[in-house]
Amino acid sequence: MTDSEPTTGRADLQVHTEESDGMDDALTILNAAHRRGVDIIAVTDHDQTRGAHLAREAAARANHPVEVIIGSEVTSRHGHILALWIEEPIPFFRSAAATVEAIWKQGGVAIISHPCAIMPIALNIGDIDRLLRDLTPERAGDQPPILGVETANPIPSARWRRRGVIEANQRWGLATTGGSDAHFHEQVGSAVTTFAGTGQDALRAALQAGTTSGELGQYPRLSHIGAGRLLRQQWRGISATPKALLGRLRR
Repeated sequence: MTDSEPTTGRADLQVHTEESDGMDDALTILNAAHRRGVDIIAVTDHDQTRGAHLAREAAARANHPVEVIIGSEVTSRHGHILALWIEEPIPFFRSAAATVEAIWKQGGVAIISHPCAIMPIALNIGDIDRLLRDLTPERAGDQPPILGVETANPIPSARWRRRGVIEANQRWGLATTGGSDAHFHEQVGSAVTTFAGTGQDALRAALQAGTTSGELGQYPRLSHIGAGRLLRQQWRGISATPKALLGRLRR
């Protein structure tokens, strides 16, 4: 590549680890991301940030080429919302607007996760219309508020409704992202956010400018994961948010 050729970054902005309802440790996920040409991952375990902090520490110890964004998939009363570039967990079971504003207060970026999906819980188009009416961007603090929508998520019910979300976003004008929603290392990189440049600063600048793009790739067949692992992951999924709540109560 010459200096005159543009560089395109690839970020998987929704990944889950074994600290929540994922099935793999951070280093396994980082290595899978690197094999698939992903430069940045956001670790977005449910309603907590412990898994993301551990992943960032693992990347630092290994001097890993894949960068880690501290994140969380927050359970709002209206559906899941990704919180990126945060350090502390975001309160859950609040309204979608209160959840987004809490993310902004930490200087983070809020992304509407798998919109219109049947399962897991998701904001639908009417919910997003109301969210945009209810938000008070002046509560974002010092950082310019960024709200995006995940237009590339490979889970079937999100994939089926993707076109309607993209059409609705012509009205909303939100930044668009992609994330694999990976709970197994085999799924990492099956949807990504592309952006001009490299590194987290360039990614955030692209989100601010609305120049990111969500891209869908090949989702691995369930037979490649195995029935036993799938069943164990489903059980972990049911218990992820109650575990996060218990962890906070103990502290």
